[in-house]
Amino acid sequence: MKANTKTRSASRAGRPGPMKQSLLSASFGTLAMALCAAGSAQAMDLELEVSGLTQSEGRVMVGVYTDANNWLKKPLTGSSVEASQQKDGRVLIKLKDLPEGPVALSIFHDVNGNGKLDSNAMGLPKEPYGFSNNAAGSFGPPKFEKAQFEAKPGARVSVQLN
Repeated sequence: MKANTKTRSASRAGRPGPMKQSLLSASFGTLAMALCAAGSAQAMDLELEVSGLTQSEGRVMVGVYTDANNWLKKPLTGSSVEASQQKDGRVLIKLKDLPEGPVALSIFHDVNGNGKLDSNAMGLPKEPYGFSNNAAGSFGPPKFEKAQFEAKPGARVSVQLN
């Protein structure tokens, strides 16, 4: 009975009892492991070469996706460059701090600078576009799996605009 009294009085004095102390230690240990795992995820840079530019107006826009659920809906990140930077119909874009592993890219030349891929009355794109792996879909955009590739540090990926 005295042992319980000491434990209770230690808890009441603002110090955790042995059971709470063990749970706190386990919680902090789990948090520390999660932070270490998150810190060890590698961020890397990738160079994207976009070809098929026929105009110098507007911007070349890039969306980076890491999973099929967000494909063409919510990019992990994005980038853009002025189309006037193109030389011989090609422009290089540096994509920074990407996670290693499977990624897919969606690219379009926003010729009129309105920030979106314009389409006609039938829903077909009016501006040049492309996807990683030069993937193409039938009656719509390609599936994530067709456009995905294994991102590696320092790699160069080429995409031809349609």
